Amino acid sequence: MLTETFKVDYQSILSENQYSLIRHPVRSTRARLGDLLDEADSNQQAEVYGQGELVNEFEKEIAQLLGHDAGLFLPSGTMAQVMALKIWSEEKQNTNIAFHPTSHLELHEQHAYRELYRLKGVLVGQHDQVIKLSDLQNLSTEISALLVELPMREIGGQLPGWDELEAQSKWAKEKGVAFHLDGARLWSCESYYQKSLKKIASLFDSVYVSFYKDLDGISGAMLLGNESFIEKARIWLRRTGGNLITMFPEILAAKVGIKKHLPKMQDYVKKAQTIARYFEQCDNIKLIPVNPPCNLFHLVINQQDEELMPKVLEWSKHQRVTLLPLPRTCTLSTSRFEITVGENALKLQDEQWQKLIKSFSQAIR
Repeated sequence: MLTETFKVDYQSILSENQYSLIRHPVRSTRARLGDLLDEADSNQQAEVYGQGELVNEFEKEIAQLLGHDAGLFLPSGTMAQVMALKIWSEEKQNTNIAFHPTSHLELHEQHAYRELYRLKGVLVGQHDQVIKLSDLQNLSTEISALLVELPMREIGGQLPGWDELEAQSKWAKEKGVAFHLDGARLWSCESYYQKSLKKIASLFDSVYVSFYKDLDGISGAMLLGNESFIEKARIWLRRTGGNLITMFPEILAAKVGIKKHLPKMQDYVKKAQTIARYFEQCDNIKLIPVNPPCNLFHLVINQQDEELMPKVLEWSKHQRVTLLPLPRTCTLSTSRFEITVGENALKLQDEQWQKLIKSFSQAIR
């Protein structure tokens, strides 16, 4: 296991490198505030407790983009998603909610759905595969809501096929089950489906999207649904302490992200797919999935982190290139990394990345 000292040193050195494969450039707080000044209207007032032109117009913009009637800006996705499932469970009078074993709700939220909202989780699907219609058809428990994540982060950004997704949406409607989308990284799915964001999101009764991941916002999320759903969400937002007096920096940053990064998302996906092929050519690196459908994929290297990471660090210092973040997960014999491609990767040509990845593969043997 890596020491905390090593982790700090590694992150520090990587932040000083000339080039990086990971997402977007790291900027100072002053630089980020400068971006917000450019976006801010000199005559526009900050919103107060979720009301005001700034936030309400942005909620309408994202609702229209995703084909839903209304939207609600919230501080975090962790708050947004369980809130949505609680609303559906009350409407359906059933506390059973279903999601994949690798859902954020199950792995990273200390089981808030159970401890705070008194919901009962029903795990559906195989741990290393996307949810399939057959998994839903084999459910032995009646559920009020089904959460589907697009793309699925913990299994390398995998996505179900379009026909499969449509079939799941139809199954949910026929069963009277609310179909909720964990769309934290939805922005990168258009290329794979060859469908608009509106078309994808229209399959779902409610949608959550994040603004601080692929869109490089400060923080913040949005729930989308019909007017009745969003009105109930506003009540829950107040109950959970998420109705802050103002969130104008987060809203402005989200608006900047939509303008700057959403038009480039297909470029990020294409670059990720190209870079993934270079990793796949390395016999000592395993790619998950083999053909990434979005700008996210995982790498597995058959070495313990304690053995591997000093070599990674030495190569990074020599090349002045950040190729890998710290391992996302480790076993006694493997280290697994998550690669999310954004603006940084566009700064080098494909041939340059190919040469660097080949050099890296040789250096860590």
